[in-house]
Amino acid sequence: MDLKKPYSIDEQLQKFQEHGVIVEDDTFARNVLQRISYYRLTGYTLQYRINANSSELKPGIKFEDIYNIYQFDEEVRCLMRLYIEKAEFFYKNLIGNGFADIKCVKPPYNQHYDVNNYFDKDGIAKTLQNFSKEKMYYRDSAIVKHHQKKYQDKMPIWVMMELMTCSSVSMFYHALYISDKEKIADKIGISAATLENHLHALSVLRNKCSHGVRLYNSVFNPPIRFNKSFLRAHPEVKNNTLFAYILMLIKRLPTDEDRKQFRDKLNRIIKKYGNSIDMELIGFPKNYREMLYIRNIKSID
Repeated sequence: MDLKKPYSIDEQLQKFQEHGVIVEDDTFARNVLQRISYYRLTGYTLQYRINANSSELKPGIKFEDIYNIYQFDEEVRCLMRLYIEKAEFFYKNLIGNGFADIKCVKPPYNQHYDVNNYFDKDGIAKTLQNFSKEKMYYRDSAIVKHHQKKYQDKMPIWVMMELMTCSSVSMFYHALYISDKEKIADKIGISAATLENHLHALSVLRNKCSHGVRLYNSVFNPPIRFNKSFLRAHPEVKNNTLFAYILMLIKRLPTDEDRKQFRDKLNRIIKKYGNSIDMELIGFPKNYREMLYIRNIKSID
């Protein structure tokens, strides 16, 4: 069976119109389609479809409506990338130092390379194998060259953490013995299960934001782990939504100043596109502004 024929820009615009999209400015629409894939933009029409099995849209939908939702999604992704990085650096440092305090206490201080120091031995073997590949991305950096020359290619735990991806750090923590997980999680006053879940979610969110995956009108996995008292107090919060992931990210930021800055910037984006977006499709309850305050965020885990 042949694949679909590629569409020209004019044909892409025509397809939008055939599905019921109102195009008031052809020049503007063509300029958008030259920059953003037709197939990417169509993901932002899902909420307007007559039914799930149809490409036909409800009457009155303008091309600008679709583009505004796309821009909202893009700006939220850009904001989240900046703050995910802050959380990532913090937890790399927490886990690296925590592991060093527990295991790397005697020469040659390379216990992080010994699979016997982990509960999930297959998991850590895979993580270390992945790290060897990840390290190649930095092979021209001074830090990698230094350790290759001085330590026969092995690195202290804190250097390993710096070079690992967010996903690998999550897998590293997952592989630890539960007692070691708990000692690390205790340093920030949460359970090991919550930290493990949030690290996994952070890695998923980071990958989505880095690769331009649509956040709007999407279901997120894994669901965010919140404590039971928070869930009882806020049944309106669904833990597989963008809002749940935002709550998790704010909570996992290193400082209250970071949390405040993120919240204020997010609120400005929402205000900018408020007439175009459907808050229910990103899991935002009516009282979302109140819930984003630091005093309320502190209760989620």
